[in-house]
Amino acid sequence: MKDLVSIVIPTIGRKVQVDALLRSIGESMYRNYEIVIVDQNHPRILGEIVVKHESRMPILHLEVDFAGAAKARNYGAMHARGEHLFFPDDDSELYADTLQKFMEHAKKTGADVLFGKCQDRTAADSAGTFSREGGYLSLKRHLNMFIESTMFIKKETFLRYLFDPSFGVGTFYGAEEAYDLVLRMLYDGVAIYYTPEARVYHPHKIINHSNQSEIRRVFSYRCGFAHLCVKHKLYRKYVSRLLKVILYMFYTIAVARKKTRYYCAELLGLLAGGVVR
Repeated sequence: MKDLVSIVIPTIGRKVQVDALLRSIGESMYRNYEIVIVDQNHPRILGEIVVKHESRMPILHLEVDFAGAAKARNYGAMHARGEHLFFPDDDSELYADTLQKFMEHAKKTGADVLFGKCQDRTAADSAGTFSREGGYLSLKRHLNMFIESTMFIKKETFLRYLFDPSFGVGTFYGAEEAYDLVLRMLYDGVAIYYTPEARVYHPHKIINHSNQSEIRRVFSYRCGFAHLCVKHKLYRKYVSRLLKVILYMFYTIAVARKKTRYYCAELLGLLAGGVVR
């Protein structure tokens, strides 16, 4: 449908955050949207929240029996009616002008894909560091200019590529699904534009190097990074990170032993993810 934005939300294990995200969408200046929730929860926990919000916004609540953020985004896109797709994380929130800014830049640039930036409550970058300058992505210029939770893309373009479901949260290769998608589109010359004017709130995650969940997460994320490097033959990037982690390990053994397990897990993730499967 013309200028309709389908907001596809894959979610698992979060209730309060989804409520806050839906509330923020309801305050959007841009009103031509629908919401597609891909609910991977067992047991189901979002029924009351969906009922609370669906009286004031169109919500399609899809309860699925699989896990994986990338697979869920693909599934949600298949059921979306919009001309454009938007994929916020389930613990993020929109600003009142988020969708408006994306639509303005889509019309101004003609790009098939747009990315914005994530920031925390203090307006500092979160979920990564982002370029201060907007512009088109290229194979030589794309770092710090994309993240999947801010991707605004024409549905017809997305359906030609889709996320590789072997990447992302809920899989062995727990990250880099957006990087893989961006590279595949850039290889084909798809116009991708980044604008720091389109902002999404995302909580800033403070890394605790001795926390068990953080150690598991870094292993999974580095498996994804290594898998990306092997798939796209980014061997210099892979070796560079491998050497840095080894140096970090020697450093922590000498002066910060509480962090050693974290970097050991990162090293193991790089090695495990780099094995061709």
